[in-house]
Amino acid sequence: MYTKTDKEKIEKICQMIFEVASGNFSYRIERSRHEDQLETVIVLLNMMAEEILESFHHFALINPHETYKQIAQMTFILDEQFCIRNFNAPAQQLTGMEPSQLYGTSFENFLTSESKANWSKQIEEMKNSGEQPFFHTLRLFFSSKNSLTVPSLCSISSLLLKKDGQKLYFVTALQTIIQSKEKEERIQLALQNLKLQDNKSPKKKKALLHREADKRKIQEIYDYILNNLEKPLPSLKELAHKHGTNEFKLKIGFRQLYNTTVFRFQKEQRLKRAHSFIINSDLPLGRIADICGFQSFPHFSKIFKAQYGYNPSELLKKRKE
Repeated sequence: MYTKTDKEKIEKICQMIFEVASGNFSYRIERSRHEDQLETVIVLLNMMAEEILESFHHFALINPHETYKQIAQMTFILDEQFCIRNFNAPAQQLTGMEPSQLYGTSFENFLTSESKANWSKQIEEMKNSGEQPFFHTLRLFFSSKNSLTVPSLCSISSLLLKKDGQKLYFVTALQTIIQSKEKEERIQLALQNLKLQDNKSPKKKKALLHREADKRKIQEIYDYILNNLEKPLPSLKELAHKHGTNEFKLKIGFRQLYNTTVFRFQKEQRLKRAHSFIINSDLPLGRIADICGFQSFPHFSKIFKAQYGYNPSELLKKRKE
């Protein structure tokens, strides 16, 4: 027999599957402290949604003239009592709330229980800032009307109104997207033109892959790396030959399509997967390091901190607070 808690979990799992099937990958199911089969399904669903969202950066567009950018997903304006005074359209859409349910409501009402505790600590810091400008980033989980959660990295900043001395707070949830490099290319082109004016000798053109067959082979290698993160990579020569290309095409093609090198890409993806495991599972850190392909825990901890600014133990401790 299913308990009331089990039935609630099953409803959330069904809702999550529906959202993913509809193309909505921003939602997550809030974790509980129970360790059972349903909780395992929830962990896997949350990780799957993250993996699918990440894969769109690869499969949806294989355009070398793109880069990552943080854009505003939801924006809330809070008063000095930390109640919502205004918000943008995505805030209403993702929470599933009517405007009347958002206006004048305490911001913490739309956070999960875990995030409420973090938000309370943040409020104390904001109160203590006085008239000084305040800025901080904080990872928060928003509750939505469909019982799912929306995880977001939020920037929190203050604005002091000179007219009446009132202080407002802006909470902006950020989302990573792919953006065109058009402006950057124009700047680079202008710089190249300046260099050409200084040196009239012909410049050697940058090597690029043009054949679709060559690009597909680079995509195959990309997929191979993602599917074998726990394993050491062979040499570039062996990796290229294994997929029917050569080392030269692999090097220039990977940088052309993904703006990085093969080994740097592998390291970043291992770290992303490890970060996801720490957030979404209860596996020991040593085990996470092992299944993500790191040679030892000290090595894993060192490069993890270099990437994120905090070590795995600190992230785990923060998650459990």
